[in-house]
Amino acid sequence: MESNSDSEFENVPYEISNAAAAATAQLLPEKSKSRYENVYDLFTRWMDMKKCKTITEDVILAYLAQKSETVKSSTLWSMYSMLKSTILVKKNVNIATFPKVIAFLKRKNVGYKAKKSEVFSSEQINKFIREADNETYLMLKVILTKYYDCRI
Repeated sequence: MESNSDSEFENVPYEISNAAAAATAQLLPEKSKSRYENVYDLFTRWMDMKKCKTITEDVILAYLAQKSETVKSSTLWSMYSMLKSTILVKKNVNIATFPKVIAFLKRKNVGYKAKKSEVFSSEQINKFIREADNETYLMLKVILTKYYDCRI
C-alpha cells in the first residue's frame, strides 16, 4: 500500500532522496520518539503474529478493536495518533484516510468522561503556608511563596 513507486525514485537525484530521507527521519517528536517507536513496534509484532502483510483499514481497525478491550478511549486515540505519524514516516501510508477507524474511535469515545485532576485553591495553599509545620515543610513553603506569589 506504499504510494511511491520505483519509477518515481528514478527521476529524483540521489542527493535529493537523501535529504528527503533525513528530513523524514525527523518528523516524529524528539522528546517522545521512543514512545512512538514502542507503540509502532507493538503494532508490527501484532501484525506479524496475525500474519498481516500490509497495513489496511481493516488491519488498523482490528488492532484498535482488540486494544479497546484493555485500554480507555483516550488511550486508543493516543495510540492511533502515534501510529498515524509513525506509519506515515516508516511506511508512507496515511491511516488518517481510513473513515471506519475514525468512526470506531468516535464510537468508543461516546459516554467517556475524562478524570479531572484536583487543584488546590489559593485559600488552601495560603492555609498550608500559614499552618504547616516549618520543621517538615519549610522548603515547600518557601517554594510556594516564591513561585506562586502566595501571601501569608
